[in-house]
Amino acid sequence: MALIFLYFSLFLALHFLSKQFRRTGAARLFQLVACFILLFGFFGFRDITILNDTPHYYGSYYQLTKLRNYVESSVFVYRILIGFEYGYQVLQHILIKYISKEPYTIILVSSLIVTICNIRFWDKRTRNISLALFMMLLSGTYFEHYSLIRQSFALMIFYKAYEYLERDEWKRYTALILLAMLFHTSAFVLLILPLLQKIPVNKRYAMTVMGLAVLFALSVYELFAVFGLTDNVYFVMNKKREAFPLGAMLDGLLMLLLFIASIYMRGRDGISEISKTDFWICIFGLCVCIITPAFLSFFRLNVYIWPFVFALFFRHASRPPQ
Repeated sequence: MALIFLYFSLFLALHFLSKQFRRTGAARLFQLVACFILLFGFFGFRDITILNDTPHYYGSYYQLTKLRNYVESSVFVYRILIGFEYGYQVLQHILIKYISKEPYTIILVSSLIVTICNIRFWDKRTRNISLALFMMLLSGTYFEHYSLIRQSFALMIFYKAYEYLERDEWKRYTALILLAMLFHTSAFVLLILPLLQKIPVNKRYAMTVMGLAVLFALSVYELFAVFGLTDNVYFVMNKKREAFPLGAMLDGLLMLLLFIASIYMRGRDGISEISKTDFWICIFGLCVCIITPAFLSFFRLNVYIWPFVFALFFRHASRPPQ
């Protein structure tokens, strides 16, 4: 544990070191390079026992390399027994057939993609890149990014789709979300965001939407039964859960505090309106937090939301008070 906190502190050290540069461009380049080395060096070369899903992806890759018929077949053939979405199957097959049969390849490649995309995400949104990465690591968000490989690929696509969402370009946004679903089907919930954006931004509508989330949380097991999903693995797992969902409660509290702080700082800065896209993605994230204590598997939906909640907070926190 001490080594983990030491690793976190390196990002804080980078933040303070970057302030010693006189030129903004030099400070930015220093952070980009140093943060890439720290993130990719740590997660890209981790042991396969580190992070929950790493052995799962490593093992799947290893087993497929032993099947000669699979290796020599077309990379575009969908195999339902593999259990992964089509886009991920194609990517994995390309890596096995043309890059390397070493199963650690999937860990290296996924870590490289996630690292580059996450650093690029923050480079567009703040000068304090290393401080933002420190917060993402401290919150545990990045541990999920490097563990949930398929969903993280979907998230990296959502990063681009979000730009179209902000500009109300529904067709391009929808096309990219459909592409993200080829890597993780959970991305389909992101199709809700354009619908939420049509609702006016005010407290009454926000409370109404969150009230609906409360009703959903109270009736989630009954809804699974109505749709005949009681044999679903997530239903069974959550039905058997007995532990109090403290982590889910703390996640919800953190997201609420970040959102309230962002709203407060927006008023402090004299900004009269909040972006409807930022507002509703935060409300959507809070709705997921409301549902998660009742049905813990819903926490994975906020993998898509956390970066944007932190980005909204940093946007206002980095501005000097007016």
